[in-house]
Amino acid sequence: MADEIDLANDMIDNEVSRALKKLRQQALNVQGAKFCVECDDPIPKARQDLGFKLCKPCAEENERRKSLFAND
Repeated sequence: MADEIDLANDMIDNEVSRALKKLRQQALNVQGAKFCVECDDPIPKARQDLGFKLCKPCAEENERRKSLFAND
């Protein structure tokens, strides 16, 4: 069974990997993201032209999360 230190190390590894992935993505796509910064799926050309950094499913999930935690 994993102890707290193993769980913490896994969380740190995941966050570092995610942050590095985002940085690499931003460096490669300075003019417009071709791949989603969350899931690495391709972003449709129309969304790229508008400057979106998330694919439609990730954008929808992001908005859903924001609405769940919005202060009324």
